[in-house]
Amino acid sequence: MRAELENWETVWKPKGAEDAAAEERTAAKRRIRQAALERRDSLTDKQRRNYSDRIIERLVSLPGYREAEAILTYVSFRSEVNTFPLLDRVFSDGKAVFVPKVSGKEMDFYRIFSEADLTEGYRGILEPSGGQLLDGWMDDQISQRVGGRQEKPLKNREEQEGESAVLSVMICMPGAAFDRACHRIGYGGGFYDRYLSGRSAAAEGAEGKTHLCAAYLTAALAYDCQVFEEIPWEMHDICPMCVVTEKEIIDGGKTGKEDLLWKMY
Repeated sequence: MRAELENWETVWKPKGAEDAAAEERTAAKRRIRQAALERRDSLTDKQRRNYSDRIIERLVSLPGYREAEAILTYVSFRSEVNTFPLLDRVFSDGKAVFVPKVSGKEMDFYRIFSEADLTEGYRGILEPSGGQLLDGWMDDQISQRVGGRQEKPLKNREEQEGESAVLSVMICMPGAAFDRACHRIGYGGGFYDRYLSGRSAAAEGAEGKTHLCAAYLTAALAYDCQVFEEIPWEMHDICPMCVVTEKEIIDGGKTGKEDLLWKMY
């Protein structure tokens, strides 16, 4: 079964027409998603707890985590990598915490200050009941930092001319299946693809309007059993910059250095 799924090229080849190729690709993704979730669900509660703890330990060891001022993370559901220990760690480290809330086909991140700010939402997943949006928090940071620059002596402002203040943000993503190149198969809703595509588009539209930009590290959290050698992917798919499992940190060979896995938005 594993060999058949990892050698998906044998069942995912164009039939000559684009629609046939798309159907084959969709079917291959569906098979791999189902297999990965079955593997994940087959883990015992003890295994999930132990593996989740190891994954969180690896995650917080990244320079990107230490540098991040805000952590955006999913709230774990069912057999996903448990993010509640991560929430506790981020709160204790004094970083801003944002978690997703779904509205229709869109998703946005709201700040929370404790697990008590969560309530049952989309498909029974815990979500923030309200609060400050990530964009609002970033606007506050812009006001504080740009305002602080203007209050500095002229010679200091001249030294900083042309420089940008950068907010460091880490996004922790869930998913069904991943490969060694960090390609991702999600749950089929497309929420993270749309969200991250929207962040990129908004940043392009705001280019040159502020002195502040954001550097994002997107890290997927997954058990090793969810990782395949290769999975089908498309050009518009949004890949995490690294995949953190209980055994390793996979960066897809992009840099070889976790502390450089940043993308400017």
